[in-house]
Amino acid sequence: MITLDNIVKKYGDRSVYDGFCANFEGAVAILGKSGCGKTTLLNIVAGLTDYGGKVTKDGDIAYMFQQPRLIKNLTVLENLEFAGADRESAKKMLERVEVGESLYPKQLSGGMADRVALARAFLKNAGVLLMDEPFRGLDIGLKVRIMKLFCELRSEHPCDVLFVTHSPLEAARLADRAAIIDGGKIVADLRGENIDEKEIENVLVTL
Repeated sequence: MITLDNIVKKYGDRSVYDGFCANFEGAVAILGKSGCGKTTLLNIVAGLTDYGGKVTKDGDIAYMFQQPRLIKNLTVLENLEFAGADRESAKKMLERVEVGESLYPKQLSGGMADRVALARAFLKNAGVLLMDEPFRGLDIGLKVRIMKLFCELRSEHPCDVLFVTHSPLEAARLADRAAIIDGGKIVADLRGENIDEKEIENVLVTL
């Protein structure tokens, strides 16, 4: 579980969160309009930005950023090894995300690089996985396959997942809970069978 207690975060005079409290468990989609603090929330959980309040979480963190952050002079296999994965596990994971192990980052499309980043995140076997728009660079056919793979990997490597998305489809397909943020607060909190793509869209258009 991820617990945020009385979180305060400002950028200059602009307040993003002021006394924000929440518990997140399972796979939770974070949605909201641009600039509402979605990525900031992930960075707070990861301890990558200063904030007031308290964050507690179960286990280590793996973070899949908006940019893949691959080391350009290493092959994708070497990138996964550099991140701590053993060679055989890294090879098998690259097969599953459909990326050749001998390719270098400059040879990858945006979607391919994102899939390598997804592989790296799951290979860490962390208790908490943070993902910032993880499927944004994928065409619809590949997105469906990789979302299916995400569900398989999470079943094999159980963890709490907090992922930012602009896609009601991704939230409805992947999340146990969809939290929609506006004004530093959760303004809609959909869970289980109540996570409906159209319902999420209806909330988002009102923000």
